[in-house]
Amino acid sequence: MIKMTKRSKDEKASNTAGYTCFSRACATREKDERFRGPDDMAEIFIPAFAKVILNVPVLRKAFMSRVAPSGIYEYVIARTKLLDEIFLDGLTKRVNQIVILGAGMDTRALRFANKNKRTRIIELDIEKTQRPKIEIYKRKGIELPNELVFASIDFNKQRLSDVLFNAGYQTDQESLFLWEGVTMYLNPDAVDDTLSFIKESSQKGSGVAFDYIYASVLRRENKYYGEKEIFDTVSRAGEGWTFGIEEGKIDKFLGERSFKMVSHYTPCELEEKYFRADDGSVARRINGTHCIVQARVN
Repeated sequence: MIKMTKRSKDEKASNTAGYTCFSRACATREKDERFRGPDDMAEIFIPAFAKVILNVPVLRKAFMSRVAPSGIYEYVIARTKLLDEIFLDGLTKRVNQIVILGAGMDTRALRFANKNKRTRIIELDIEKTQRPKIEIYKRKGIELPNELVFASIDFNKQRLSDVLFNAGYQTDQESLFLWEGVTMYLNPDAVDDTLSFIKESSQKGSGVAFDYIYASVLRRENKYYGEKEIFDTVSRAGEGWTFGIEEGKIDKFLGERSFKMVSHYTPCELEEKYFRADDGSVARRINGTHCIVQARVN
């Protein structure tokens, strides 16, 4: 059973999903194509008062500048684009099943439904986050793809393997796991347990993509752009981070767990990939605490 940290994960997941969803919606209003977010469905989850902010540029800019720690909004934009690419690559290669761990308000199964050639997509999350999401889809008359399966989980009482198997997950097929915005809130045992499950229940060549923070952030070393601001923000919200990986040690971390790195992006590399201006300068900076890695099972 995956062990969670002692604070309420229901509350954490709900708050984090809400912020991420609003950030994605704001990004769709960006005029510059480099920063324009691809998630054109995010705003369906936003309450009426938030839509007022979303649709008034001055309010939107003021709100995000007050709420979002330096570079986190930009990080959400870059992360969404990169994981979209990885998700689409999985569909193109006709991976048999994609599991989205801690799906929140993820809309990839719907946004890319026309690209899906029978890949089963399992969205896993706590009921408090998943149930209202499904209700919104129903209320708005949105037709769900046949390939999409929702699986709710109580991490304190249920095993990940049991929930996924009940949702139709099959161990004899190639799989892709997306693990977005989750690892930093878990304890090390929970991270290891999840990676162990992926390794043991997936065919060779199956993959996982996840983001993580540098371990030095947990030690409050304040080495990176926006680090103190984001650490203080999540701590005040009762959502303090509990897991990180040492800078430069991701390859070793994955190898010890029988994974091989496919790609890895530091904040600077994400800036280079998505936010480089025509004159070679970085148009916007990304918070320096997060990295994104894609790996496959050896």
